[in-house]
Amino acid sequence: MEHFLLFLIWIAAALFFPLILKRFQIPWVSAVIFAGMFLGPYGLGWVNPGEVTDFLAALGLIFLMFTAGLDTNFSVLKKATRDVFIFSLLNMGIPFATGFVVGFLWGVGLSASLLLGVVFSSSSIGVIAPMLREFNVESKMKSTLMSAVFLEDVVSLIFLAIFLNAIIPAPRIPLIAFPFFLILFLFVVLFLIPLLQEWLFYWESEETEFAGPMRAVMVTLALVALMAELIGVHAMVGGFLAGLTLSDMLSKRGKIKDSVFAISYGFLIPIFLLNLGMTTNISTLFAPGDILFTSLIAIALILSKSFSGFLGGRFVGFDSTTSLGMGIMTSAQMSTTLATASLGLQYGIFTGGTLAALVVLSIISILTIPILAKLVLGIEIERPSKFTILWSGKGGSARILSKEKSKVKASQLG
Repeated sequence: MEHFLLFLIWIAAALFFPLILKRFQIPWVSAVIFAGMFLGPYGLGWVNPGEVTDFLAALGLIFLMFTAGLDTNFSVLKKATRDVFIFSLLNMGIPFATGFVVGFLWGVGLSASLLLGVVFSSSSIGVIAPMLREFNVESKMKSTLMSAVFLEDVVSLIFLAIFLNAIIPAPRIPLIAFPFFLILFLFVVLFLIPLLQEWLFYWESEETEFAGPMRAVMVTLALVALMAELIGVHAMVGGFLAGLTLSDMLSKRGKIKDSVFAISYGFLIPIFLLNLGMTTNISTLFAPGDILFTSLIAIALILSKSFSGFLGGRFVGFDSTTSLGMGIMTSAQMSTTLATASLGLQYGIFTGGTLAALVVLSIISILTIPILAKLVLGIEIERPSKFTILWSGKGGSARILSKEKSKVKASQLG
């Protein structure tokens, strides 16, 4: 009975907290983390992490990264041009150095400083993609920025894998042999796994009543996650690469992709976010030093990503305003930051205060970056996306009215 009560509390919290907090423009991700903070051991103490919840949270992390990979367009990434690589190089290199210097000067240690550099170098596909859809920006800016963000996330996760393999005591594979196994793993995932998935789909019709194709995707995801763990790479890296590899294939099979997102965001990802909230002792931020550290991390990340994105945009030919807007958008932090923060605490690299600072950073960026980017780019004509409608709690009539207003504005400006 205890497990069923726990299940009820978690699912109810993941349902009702976002419904309540969206009236205050709090995004869904932040609301679920708040629920974990409120109900967990540092809040009311109603729910505490345990073996079962830790396992479900680990699955939720894998599915979070898997869906992040599915949100990408691998065919676009493979066609990435010189401009994308220049933008990515600047938008990763400068923030990585900034994160490392901030951590090292603050005295968190070499390992934690390197891990902060990885956090600073990453961006969030899950936040940037809705912004680009909502803002309706020019196609060149959209394709350049999305391709660059995809590349940044892939590279930062590979860096994370190498880093964890180097610092974990007694890794499964010696560090000197790790690059070879990593290259072999990438070759298998990028070139052989799609063939395996096609073979599995061949035996299971998409119209079957027993969701065979969905299980085929789960088999592939589990296999890639297991291979990642066997070579000493965290399973979340395997989850992201599996999603990236299957993104084009599943985009042609809408029902399967919808089912993946339903399972992920309907159950497993909320468990991970709730668990993350429960392990976050937000009270540590009330100490003067922790408040200063959190503020320093947030300011340094936003400034370094904005500046490096501005430089990258100018180098590849965008005007100053567009370049600054692109840089600000890359400051958004969510999936990779939360996952890295969780792993940092798990392996003893981050303290509870550092974890809390990174969670607060993610919440701040989710709330503020879309507004800042909109102001800089001077977006006047809004086309409400499903994300805007979900966050604002508007119903169907409000959606229709907003669309009509957009048409009127467009006609007046045209």
